[in-house]
Amino acid sequence: MAALAAAAALPASAQAATFAYADFSDTIGLQVNGAAAATNVAGRDVMRLTPPQGNSGGSVFNTQAIALTNDYGFSTRFTFNIGSNGDTPWGPIGADGIAFVIQTVSNNVGGAGGALGYGGISPSVEVEFDTYSNGTDPGFNGDLRANNHIAIMQNGDYTNHLAFANVASTLNLSGGQDITAFVDYNGLTNLMEVRWSTDGLRPGVAGLSYTIDLAGLFGTNPVFVGFTGATGANWSAQDVVNWTFNDNYDPITTAPTETVPAGSSPTSAVPEPATWALMIGGFGLMGAALRRRSGVRFATA
Repeated sequence: MAALAAAAALPASAQAATFAYADFSDTIGLQVNGAAAATNVAGRDVMRLTPPQGNSGGSVFNTQAIALTNDYGFSTRFTFNIGSNGDTPWGPIGADGIAFVIQTVSNNVGGAGGALGYGGISPSVEVEFDTYSNGTDPGFNGDLRANNHIAIMQNGDYTNHLAFANVASTLNLSGGQDITAFVDYNGLTNLMEVRWSTDGLRPGVAGLSYTIDLAGLFGTNPVFVGFTGATGANWSAQDVVNWTFNDNYDPITTAPTETVPAGSSPTSAVPEPATWALMIGGFGLMGAALRRRSGVRFATA
C-alpha cells in the first residue's frame, strides 16, 4: 500500500518499556487516532476505540517505539468491554471487534473501514477479538451471530487465521461485560499464548497458542504496541478499560492499580521519535480496497 510505504522510515530511537494504565483518565505516552477517545462511561475512564455508530475506526498506540531486546518476548494484560450493539433483522449484533497489535509502521495507524482497523499493516502481528461473522472467517455458515472468535493474525491479513478459537457457544464478545485478555510471547520458544476470562483471573491453560518467530518477522526494527477497532454497517461501542505491558516475557496476573505511562520507565532516557508520515486519511484510502466486514458484503471503506 502506498500509504504504508510512505511511513517506512525507521524511528530515531527506542526505549525499554514496562507501563500500565489503570484507567485512561491520563493518556500521556499514547497516540490516540481516528474516532478513538478517552471517555467516561458509568464513572470510569476508558479508551473508546469506536463509538456505537457505523463506519467508524480508531486506534491507540504507545508514542515511543519499543526495542523488544529480550528475544522479542513480551507479556500484556488488558480488559475490554464491547456493547451498545447495532440492531439488525437478527437482533443486536456487535461489529466488528478489536485487536491488540504489534507493528513497526507507525504509532498513528487507524481509520474507518474493515479488517478491525489493522488490515494491510505489515509487518505486524495481531490478536483479534472478532464479534461479527464474515465470509472469510473460519467456519462461516451464514449465521451472523455464530462466529465470535479470537485469533492470532499476521501482517494485516484479516483472512488468514493462523490460530483461532470460536467462542460463540461460551462467550459473547460483544455482550457488554468486561473481558480480560492475557497475551504472552516467549522469545526462547517462539510460542505465543492467549488467555481470557470474565472474572479478571488468569486461566492456568491457554485458550489459544501458536508458534511464530517475531525476531524473524520484525528483524531489528523496534515496534509500537496498542489497539485498533472498527465498525461497518453494524456497530458497537468498543472500549479498552485498563492495560499493562511488559517488554519481556513475564506473565501478568493482576489488574494495574496505578498508571505508569508509556515512556516513563526509568530506563528510558531517549527522545521521543519524530511524528510518522502515515496519516488517517491515507489509511482511509487503503480501507477503500477492503471489503466491508459487517452488514452487506461489498468492497467499500
